[in-house]
Amino acid sequence: MKSPRNIKLVLGFDGTAYHGWQEQRGQPTIQGELREAIRRITGERADLAGSGRTDAGTHARAFVASFRTGSRMAPASFVRALNSVLPHDIRIFSAREVPDAFHARISARAKIYRYQVFRGRVLPPHLAREHFHFAYPLDTGLMTAAAGMFAGTHDFAGFAASGSAARDTVRHIFGCSLKSTRTRMVFTVEGSGFLHHMVRNMVGTLLELGRGQMTLKDFELLFEHGDRTLAGFTAPARGLILIRVRY
Repeated sequence: MKSPRNIKLVLGFDGTAYHGWQEQRGQPTIQGELREAIRRITGERADLAGSGRTDAGTHARAFVASFRTGSRMAPASFVRALNSVLPHDIRIFSAREVPDAFHARISARAKIYRYQVFRGRVLPPHLAREHFHFAYPLDTGLMTAAAGMFAGTHDFAGFAASGSAARDTVRHIFGCSLKSTRTRMVFTVEGSGFLHHMVRNMVGTLLELGRGQMTLKDFELLFEHGDRTLAGFTAPARGLILIRVRY
């Protein structure tokens, strides 16, 4: 009998209708939908790993999942078959067989996230699902300078979700940028890993800095004190998009 194959999937999703990646009893999730689709195609209940948890309402352009299967179906056929039974807001872009050691989460070296803010007076409906509407005047120069301070290895306890149970709050950020026009602002960050709500708290803090609700010195001290109550608000999930996972 042939040993199970390890299959890597790259997928995108609009997370508006879902409670994140991880399967939860009684709640629609990306993992739950994908696992059920695999069951319908192969008859197996897959041990399905994802490249990371995503918050309820967040999106992905290139999320990665992996699972083992006894099916002999060709990878290209997996793409067609899974897309034929998945909801239209979840799409499989590619599938390929990978070595047994590959694991979507454990093998990941870095993740790239983007957060999108619409700054205009009226948010166009076609942008509403993937943008946070924030129409206040902002000091974008100050925000850009502060965003650069995230780069490097820091204790991000002050940017973790309130009540986070994470024991190790030190993370390495390879780089981040903040680009702004009159109507849109895009924050992009690449890191080895992220705490729960970390990117959304980074964005909320930058927005409060830009509005003049805190000083640059206050911002700098967040890394030293690690106090979540001193940081900004948690930006809504709908503006957050996982762009890429590096292996």
